[in-house]
Order: sequence, then C-alpha cells, then structure tokens
Amino acid sequence: MPHTLLKLAKRAILVMAPFVFLASCEKPTDNLGFNQVIGGTIKGDTLHIPVISYTRQIDSILVALAYDNQRSLGGYSSTRLMGRNFSFYTGLSSAHMISEILPLQVNPDFGTNAVIDSVNLFLRITGAYGDTTQAMTLEVHELAENLSKDSIFFSNFKPALGQQLGILENYYPTPNTASSYEGSTEFPLVKIPLDNNYFQSQFADVGDGEFEPLSTFPNFLEYFKGLYVTASEGATVLSLNLASNFSNLRIHYHNDSDTSVVELDFNPGRSLVPITFSTFEHDYNQGLLDLSNQDTVRGEELTYVQAMGGVATALKFDPSRMDSLEQEGLVINRALLEVKTAVGTGESVAPSPRMEIREFLGNGLGARSLDFQDNSGDGELRLGVLRNNTYNFDLTRELFNTLNRAENNTLAIVPVSRTTAANRTILQGSRGTGEQAKLIVYYTQP
Repeated sequence: MPHTLLKLAKRAILVMAPFVFLASCEKPTDNLGFNQVIGGTIKGDTLHIPVISYTRQIDSILVALAYDNQRSLGGYSSTRLMGRNFSFYTGLSSAHMISEILPLQVNPDFGTNAVIDSVNLFLRITGAYGDTTQAMTLEVHELAENLSKDSIFFSNFKPALGQQLGILENYYPTPNTASSYEGSTEFPLVKIPLDNNYFQSQFADVGDGEFEPLSTFPNFLEYFKGLYVTASEGATVLSLNLASNFSNLRIHYHNDSDTSVVELDFNPGRSLVPITFSTFEHDYNQGLLDLSNQDTVRGEELTYVQAMGGVATALKFDPSRMDSLEQEGLVINRALLEVKTAVGTGESVAPSPRMEIREFLGNGLGARSLDFQDNSGDGELRLGVLRNNTYNFDLTRELFNTLNRAENNTLAIVPVSRTTAANRTILQGSRGTGEQAKLIVYYTQP
C-alpha cells in the first residue's frame, strides 16, 4: 500500500472515530459527518480533489432475469428498443428486439379453404433517438430456438434465427405522428408486412381447431418460438411499447363462408407471460473514440457514457491529491462529485436524464456505490446556461469507505436506464481546457 494512502487511511479512521465505535467497521457510513462536533467554534470549508476519468467498454449488461425471478419483480418491461444510431464519436450502435408472442385464443380454426389475405406486425412507437430524416430498413425473423425460462439474458445474446418473415424498406420514422391502424387513425405506429406464404402453410393450412401445436400456449411457443426485429439501415433507435393494444401481429384471411382475423399479442394478459427484451451491439471502429488508447493515469479530456450497454466513464479519486484531507481534526460532512457535460459536440441524441455510480469489476458493472444503494445519491442532470449542464453525485460514504479501507477502487458512471433508453452522454474529463470533473469535499474543523 502506498505510504501516503496508508497514512491517510489511519488518520481518517481516527477522525471518524465517534461514529466507528457505534457500528461495525464494515458499515461505518450512517449519519457520516453529522453530530461529530458538539459545542465550541466550528470552521467550515471545502476542498477540491481531482478525479481521474476515462472511458471503458462494458462487456455486457443484464437485460432479463430467469423467468420466475423476472415475474416476481413485476414481469418484463413493456418498453423495447430497436434500430440503429450513429455517433461521430462512438460509432454505430444497434438495438434488436427479441420477444415471444402468443395468440389471444388457442385452437384457431381457419375454416374450409382458408386463404391468407395479409399479415402485418404493428409496433407502437413512444419515442425515437437519432436522425429520423434517414430512411430505415426493418427486418423480422422468426426465432429458431426457444427462449429458455431458466436462462439469464445479457445484452450480447445472439439467438439462432429462422427464416425472414418480413421486411419494410424506405421507412421514415414518425414518432410524433398518428398512424393508420386497421382503417382508423391511432397512435404512432410502425407497420411491417409479413410473408403471406409462411403464415398460409404454418397457420391457415393446419389450423383446423384441433392442431395440437396450436392447442395450448406452451405448445404454441414450441411451434412458433418468437420474433427478432432489427434494422439493417437507418440512423434511429425506436422506443416501442409492447404492452400497447396496438402492438400485435394480425393475420387476415378468408374461407368459403367468412372473413376473419387471428391476432397474436406480446402482452395478452394470460398466466403465461411472453419473454421479451432487447439486445445491443456497438461498433467503435466507425467513431473517433479510441478505446485501446485511454490514459488511465492522467485521465482523458472527454469521457463517454452510453445507455444500451456500450461504454461507461470510469473514475478514480486522485491518490496524489487526497493527502489534503490529512488535516488534524478534519470532519468530512459531504463529498460531492461534480461532472460537466461537454458542449458543442453536435450529438443528435440527448444525454441521460439520470446517472448512477457503480463499481467497475473487470469490464463489467458491479454493485451500486454505497451512496446509491438506497437511491439517495442523486445523479440527475441539472440544466445550466448555454448547455452548461452538470451531474452531481453524492459520494460521501464512498469516499469514507475508500479512506477507511485504503482501497481506491475504480467506479463507473452509467445511466440508470440502460436497457429501455438510447441516451448518449459526453462528459468533461479530468484533463483539457474545459471545467474538469472534481470531488468537492465539505468539512468542518473545531
């Protein structure tokens, strides 16, 4: 252990001793810095400790727990991301929608001499990230393997795919404009035409009301395992609400006596809940960010944070400057990390409205920082003049833990919403001409 950090750790424990004696040394953080000085003249001030910040890639992020665990937490989120977005700095990012889908009723009977008239996949759009003036090409594939109920799914999951069921070319997303749905004008939607021949052979020709693969919901999922929806062209990531009544797959057909429709839904309100999540890919070779050449000793001028996994801003407290805390009788009341967003970058995607601090373990994310474990660490984006925006993170307990244990662990700044939003954020780092990231320590001294 470096001499300075060891000496500092010993001093910090002595300074915080009134609290340490009240709790285990493993949990010395409750009411930190308060009621430490009783009576007498108090001197209050602040000091600034630089942080070392740079950008690191995250291997993957969790997108769905095992089925029973996910259901116990309220089920699968209705919001899914799908599309592509390009950044001058971080290159190409892609989101893919993966989902099971179930019929409203089992044992459909298509009747005598049934003929498929049309099949369309409707997806309710609730938002968009990126450049909506560029045309998208959307593709729908069937899943060739079941989504295991015992599996935990991560953002780099790649399912086995069956045949392409449909494609929509030259689609210009209109996230704020109502669309046509079955002859009426409704919410913003994307409508993807699917292959009539596939649904003729797989549904109409065999669906006589007694076809065993369509007789129960579990049997149906064995027969029709689900959908994979992706964008092969475009510059927009769409936010989709799969719980909407307007997100479904509709099979229109006629037979010798009638015309009708069979509907499949992502959220049919049955005891069996469809598994649904998004997966993500990032190609940094198409951007300026050089992940292989990050200065982890002095830090970087700009750092990056992405939702959808990707990259995070890594940071450490500067060990060469932390010895300024080694003042006799110093009582730390609060430690606030202040990070400014970079201005004038020309990014088309808004920064994340709220961030959090987590441990960085290898290339993966660990537990929330001590200050964020009860969601009290803030991390909200504060808007300033001329886009001089700021994120503030309360790291009081984290700092004390660092001093107490003499372990200066690497932390990560990441979005709170990582799987249902496509925000991208550029931050002022620990070098350069901009206002650098810093840790502001508020203290009192008798």
